[in-house]
Order: sequence, then structure tokens, then C-alpha cells
Amino acid sequence: MEACGRGYTSEKYKKVRGVALISVLVMGIMIAIVIGGLYYILTRTMLTGERVRVYTSTREAAVGGVNYAVLQIKSGLFDAMDQLGCPTGWISNGDCCTSNINYRLSGTTQNFTNRITICLRGYIPPPGEVIGPVAGTKPIAGGRGYIYLIVSEADGPQGSKSRVEAVWMR
Repeated sequence: MEACGRGYTSEKYKKVRGVALISVLVMGIMIAIVIGGLYYILTRTMLTGERVRVYTSTREAAVGGVNYAVLQIKSGLFDAMDQLGCPTGWISNGDCCTSNINYRLSGTTQNFTNRITICLRGYIPPPGEVIGPVAGTKPIAGGRGYIYLIVSEADGPQGSKSRVEAVWMR
């Protein structure tokens, strides 16, 4: 090959071509280890990954528990509650399902408990659905028409408590 410029030729760099790939791979692995270490330090040591909601009052925490239960019902988690019982992570309590969620009040470091209870109370065919014979009315697939009772009881500081009850029809 002919020389281009100050004595550089393309022949000199053919031997070094494979080293660049290996060095990029090694540097990528080292950067991944550093990022993983930082993630571990932030989530485990400093507890920044702790999933505890912060509310301003016990009443707000109880309302947040009802909102959480409604989101769980809307997601379809309780669609087969009449046949299969409680979903994973929920404790069966007769015809109801109970779960405990921790929360914290703003300005404090102490965690409190919010007990959420969801009970299946009945079934009404949703508007616009064909109603069959009274004795033969069967629930529609997907949980539509189910009536749920939601009770959220939040414990607070100095023995305070707040209770919110709601009825939800899917």
C-alpha cells in the first residue's frame, strides 16, 4: 500500500483491530458492575427503594387504602373471588380477603399499618346486559356486575384510627 501522510499505512493497524472489541466489552462489563453496585447501595443501604407510601393524615391513608383496593379490583385480581377465593398475597377471612399495607405519616419515621378488607357482597347484571330467568342468572365473565364492600382501617400515632367503608360495583 502506498503511504498516506507521515509514514502511516493501513498495514500497521490490521494487527490491532481485535483489541478494540475486547477492550470495549471489558469496559462495558466494568461500567455495568459499577452501576449495579450503586443501585445496590442506594436501595439496600440507604433504604431509598422501600415501598412505603407517605400520607399527611391517618384519614388520608385510609382513603388511599380504598383507592388501592379499587385499583386491585379494576385490574381483575378479584374477578374469580366467588370460585377461587382470595388472590395470592391476600388472606382469606370467610367470604372476605384481607391485606396489610404499611404507610408512614409525613414528618415521622415510624411505619403504621393499613388493613384493607375486600368482601364480595353480591351480583347485579350490569346495565345493557340481557337478563335471563331469575333463578338462572349467572355472573358474567370478567367480574362485571360484582358488588364489593371495601373497608380500610388505618392505625395512626398515639392509638388513633381511621376507618373508611366503600361499596364498589365493577
